[in-house]
Amino acid sequence: MRGSRRWLIAVLIVTLGIRIAFLLFFGNTLSLETSGYDDYAVHLMEGRGFTRFDDRAGDSDLPPLYPFFLVGVYTLFGRDPLPVACVQIVLELLTTLLVYAIGRRVGGEAVGLLAAAFYGCYPYLLFQNLTANDTGIFIALLVTAIWLSYRVADSQRARYAVALGLVLGVAALTKTFAILVVPLLAVAWRRRLGLERTIRFTLLSALFMFVVLSPWAVRNSLLHGQLVFISTNGGSNLHQGNNACVADYLARGWDAQWVRCLGSPPAGLSEVEEDHWHRNEAIRYLKEHPLAWPRLFAIKLWVLWSPAIMPTDLPPHAREEGGAVLLYNTPLFRVARVVHLAYFGPLLVLGFIGLFRAWRDRIPVGPLLAIPIVVTVFYVAFHPSTRYRSPADPFVFILAAYAICRLWRQGFSCLPTRASLQERR
Repeated sequence: MRGSRRWLIAVLIVTLGIRIAFLLFFGNTLSLETSGYDDYAVHLMEGRGFTRFDDRAGDSDLPPLYPFFLVGVYTLFGRDPLPVACVQIVLELLTTLLVYAIGRRVGGEAVGLLAAAFYGCYPYLLFQNLTANDTGIFIALLVTAIWLSYRVADSQRARYAVALGLVLGVAALTKTFAILVVPLLAVAWRRRLGLERTIRFTLLSALFMFVVLSPWAVRNSLLHGQLVFISTNGGSNLHQGNNACVADYLARGWDAQWVRCLGSPPAGLSEVEEDHWHRNEAIRYLKEHPLAWPRLFAIKLWVLWSPAIMPTDLPPHAREEGGAVLLYNTPLFRVARVVHLAYFGPLLVLGFIGLFRAWRDRIPVGPLLAIPIVVTVFYVAFHPSTRYRSPADPFVFILAAYAICRLWRQGFSCLPTRASLQERR
């Protein structure tokens, strides 16, 4: 146990050291302009309400958690990407520790340490989880939720189900699809807890999740005069991922958000009406082009789980517009693409092997699969990218670590012993 603790401390030190080195050598690549969250935070601090637009007093275009997180960081340390990165490094250390705890629960000490090391050294998240976007905080919340789900199954105590609901509620205020995790965890609990306890803990988690979400839903409904649960970007995201040109964009390695064939909503629509227009246009396209479904969804599935960083290239109009997207084509990022391919590709293969071996060994990996399943279903329905898939990566790393440890043990068990060699002689 003491030796394992030393190894865990070493993994955490390496995790911290890599991120500090990134800040020292590549901190200039961090930006507050990589998303609209900074606009929300600035407007909140100026007393203009929760909005990213200069001509509105309030909107619900994006979920609220990360903008309020930025407000807290800006208030304490100033509006600068470096303090944001430093605070998010703390979250990274917590995530690494929880990946270790889940891995140890699934496959033992070695699996936990190896999985934590895979996450702590994961090159892709060095930039993504230190810059001003919600990926790092969302991953931390999901990993916490899966750890709590194992605590529910192991202890059968209501307090862990309550905590799980609260964490998933906060996660849903970051990305809405976190709501879908609860029913999948119920499926994973069913065999271990029995039907009655599964129903009780599922309802308890769902109740407290909606307790967290209800104040924001009330705020949105008062603002728009109709029910808006979390955000109004679902329709536009669905339309970006389901239209006449998105399959070709994705096949070329371009991001779906750069498509230019969506058309413009009718003038005079409210924020909610515009969201509904986009959603209806996406549904109309899918209804009118059923023969396009196999190619469309196959490409989206491949892009989502490809070991290559998506987007792989920029369309001409994205280059002309410039801005933060040009980072995708810098020499440093091109090197990062090669590193990511060499790092994530083998671990993805090992993850599938680990899943198969864990299933054969009757290891309870059901909770581990909840996040990859939800991520896959959601982003194949909407539109994929590597950043959107990355919340599932820690669970791939845990399965990969299980595969390595399982194959290692099997390999050594097949080696001839000294006694068997003497018998052969």
